[in-house]
This record gives sequence, structure tokens and C-alpha cells, in this order.
Amino acid sequence: MSSVIYHGPIDERTVTPDDEFLKEIILRSSPDYWLRGSGDSCLEIDGMDERMIFFYDEPFGFLILRHPDYLVPYRECGDFEVVEHRVGGEPMRISSCCYVGRAEAYEILLYFTREKEAPPHVNWVDLYEIDFDHGFKTVIGGGNEFNLGMERDG
Repeated sequence: MSSVIYHGPIDERTVTPDDEFLKEIILRSSPDYWLRGSGDSCLEIDGMDERMIFFYDEPFGFLILRHPDYLVPYRECGDFEVVEHRVGGEPMRISSCCYVGRAEAYEILLYFTREKEAPPHVNWVDLYEIDFDHGFKTVIGGGNEFNLGMERDG
């Protein structure tokens, strides 16, 4: 059986996080938890290339990114804001239409840990194909594997 591994914002590592652990992190953690360290977290499954990288930005909610394909949940929203999140100290700009609330984030991440795949009922869209000023015109350094602001090939 493949192990699920949670990497938190300050390099804490939890092997095989249970449902209660995910509830605590996603549903009950304060916004201050997500301001520590990198502010980003990740769920990975041994033997899988895909992982879920996620972070919380008050008041928008959670951004969940399927890495390495840069797919994010997306819902059409007329008026949206461009949210700036710091990755490796550099700004990453994201449409607020890509954020989900705590309950939906919990459902998405719980499905991923149980089924070992991304939930198919979510409208996953390539972050680079969303029409807004995302600022991905230059390569942003940072040197860590969770750097979401890097340009990608293709």
C-alpha cells in the first residue's frame, strides 16, 4: 500500500495523515498557520508523480495545485481579484476564481489521499491558460521543489 505524506509550511512531515489530521489542518487551522515558513503544504503519495500543493490566503480560501501539471480548480466568476501569494519570497499571481473554501478543499484532499487520484468532479484547468495578468512572463527563482512561479516547458 502506498504511503501518503504531508509536508507542512515549516517542513514538518507527517506520514499517513488520517482524516482527523486533515480536518485539523484544512478546516480548523488559523490563517496564522499558513503564514509560517513557506506557507505552502503538499500531499504526495509514494510511487506517484502527481502531488497536491496547497496554501491558504485569507479571505479567498485555499488554492490547490496539481503538480506537475499546474492544474487548479476553476469556477467562472464575473468579477474576480488577482491574489498575490509569495512563493520562495517571490510573488505569484492567481485569479480568485481558482480558490476553494475550507470544506471543498478538505473534500478534494481527502479524495486524493483515499483514492490516490485527483477528484474527477472538480473542474481542473491549466493555471497558465486562465485569462488574467498572471505575471508568468519571467522565470522566478527560489530553488525549492514547490516553487510554483517557474515557467514550464510547453
